[in-house]
Amino acid sequence: MDWDLAFTGRNAILAPLAELIPINSADWPSLAELNRQLAGPLPVRFIDDDHFAELGCYYEQAVAHGLVPTRSANWHDFFGALIWYLFPRTKVLLNRLHMVDIAAHGAKQRTPRRDRVTHFDECGLVLAVPEGEEIAAPLREHDWPGLFLRHRARWGRDWQPFVFGHALYEQALAPFVGLTGKCVVLEMEPAFFTLPPAVRQARLDSSLAEHLEQSALFDRPRPLLPLPLLGIPGWWPANEDPAFYLNRDYFRPKRNR
Repeated sequence: MDWDLAFTGRNAILAPLAELIPINSADWPSLAELNRQLAGPLPVRFIDDDHFAELGCYYEQAVAHGLVPTRSANWHDFFGALIWYLFPRTKVLLNRLHMVDIAAHGAKQRTPRRDRVTHFDECGLVLAVPEGEEIAAPLREHDWPGLFLRHRARWGRDWQPFVFGHALYEQALAPFVGLTGKCVVLEMEPAFFTLPPAVRQARLDSSLAEHLEQSALFDRPRPLLPLPLLGIPGWWPANEDPAFYLNRDYFRPKRNR
């Protein structure tokens, strides 16, 4: 897909980025531009494939040295760079978890914990709420009418979703019924929900990193809760019609295990 400077105007999933990222390139941003516009305050910088090949190591090992392999003119890696800019503390934590397992088991062996970390890294969604159990219970039970219809007025007010997975942002360039995030519920203080976007984002990153580390979330099987993104009120025009939620292939009932 070609570069689109106005990508944040495509839909409400991408729209929040307009207030948060300093990207205004008429063409694909070069790595030099990404490093200048995004990496200044970060603990990493972005490198090309040739530099990565010279290192002779695995991706996570390069990141541990502050170098993030980033393909040019590639939406997936472009959004990956944006997530580093928006969630630097959380990204550092996730790579540290990879490195702990690599030290114990080697880089070639993918442990279950590394798979869970990668899943969140690619497809993660953070739900910031004042009371975690209030929303976690219907999420676990796949109570989609309860989440999206009965509590509709709370979305965007004190139930605020934030995309973490860069693959989700890439898919949001052309949304489709089936687009699903794997979410972490994060309790935040009431004042959080009225902060300016940039301040709120920094607070979110700090709190998310702390929560993931203290909870050891990825040590547990199936720690992430599925959430159909196009069901979020305000994120997709078709969900203004309650009949949209009758699609059981998308809004799937909970399976009995």
